[in-house]
Amino acid sequence: MAAASILSCAVRSSRGAVRLACRHSRRQSYSTEAARSLTAVNLVETQVDWSAEVQAQPPVRVRGRGWLPGSSSPNIPEFLSPPRPGYPRVFTPEQPLDASPEECAVPARKVLEHLLDESSEGAVLFRGLPLGTPEEFSRFMASLGLKLMTYQGGSSVRNNLAESVDTASNEPPNFCIEPHNEMAYTDHFPEKISFFCLQPAARGAGGETVLTDVREVLPRLDTAVVDKFRKLGVQYFRHVPNRAPGSYTSWQEVFLTEDRSVVDGYMKENEMGYQWESDGSLSWWTTLPALRHYRGEEIWFCQPHSMNASYFKAHPDWSQYDIPDNRYPFHTYYGDGTEIPPAVLQHIRDVLWQVSVGFQMQKGDLIVLNNMYVTHARMSFTGNRKLAISLALQRD
Repeated sequence: MAAASILSCAVRSSRGAVRLACRHSRRQSYSTEAARSLTAVNLVETQVDWSAEVQAQPPVRVRGRGWLPGSSSPNIPEFLSPPRPGYPRVFTPEQPLDASPEECAVPARKVLEHLLDESSEGAVLFRGLPLGTPEEFSRFMASLGLKLMTYQGGSSVRNNLAESVDTASNEPPNFCIEPHNEMAYTDHFPEKISFFCLQPAARGAGGETVLTDVREVLPRLDTAVVDKFRKLGVQYFRHVPNRAPGSYTSWQEVFLTEDRSVVDGYMKENEMGYQWESDGSLSWWTTLPALRHYRGEEIWFCQPHSMNASYFKAHPDWSQYDIPDNRYPFHTYYGDGTEIPPAVLQHIRDVLWQVSVGFQMQKGDLIVLNNMYVTHARMSFTGNRKLAISLALQRD
């Protein structure tokens, strides 16, 4: 018994729209009266009325919001702006379908290659795909032709859900996660990050996914601030304990191992300074550029604010502690080891929120970001909400 598979894909694109189709036909050759099944997965660009979605529920407060670092600043916007038309670009199936994650990934890959690789778009949202579990999300991601990576060396507490898929964040729901480029505090950051909504927050309950295009950030930052960061870079200092009950995160969780020699190898390979403390905890540090050159332009790509101890001083699980800044899980300095003034950190936070947009993800939503162009954040929420994440390195 033999089977033949024919796969054909077509793409038609313009600046205003992209339409991709993948048709998968399977013909079994063991009989002259072989049955033929035909499944079409067509993704079409869809215009979402974001303003109407926002008006259907209370505005999302930013200024003065509890457990949001820097929210008391008068320069932070009072409310979060909704997405703009075409940002993010949204694609949905042309009609309800029953297709595998692998079949859905074929046209999605064409969308991503056209918009994120060949063009300069920063975010693509897929809505209405027949995906519902971490395993299906994993299979979809594995079929996009990306170089998927682990979260080794990451700063957040995450749990693995499936192959190349983790929980997006285990931070408490009443805390707001600031806008940040994923793993910009390392030299092995992902180029693309994908979020999949397993369980959305209830309408009006918060948990908005926030997007910020760094190309809008750099022109708004004070020139003197940018010049100093361009000259000195950012030193990221991290301190994590040995595994213990109740710890924020341990070096075992950060490096996905129980073996110190693996950590030693990681540090040497990435040319980081580090020190094992007498209590089994680990400190390490590295200095990286605050600005990167990407596709011929200079972009703001760093985390001096969200990796600073001030992040924890506005955190519900850490606000009661009175400890040195370098004994929080992470802290930042200028590249010469001097402290970054609070006013500079606040200025960065102000500008990021001024150009941020956000929306509540729906169940099954899958958004892919160019991590070099777009930061992400999460507003606090009540009730339940669960997102999964998958990371991918830059293609060769």
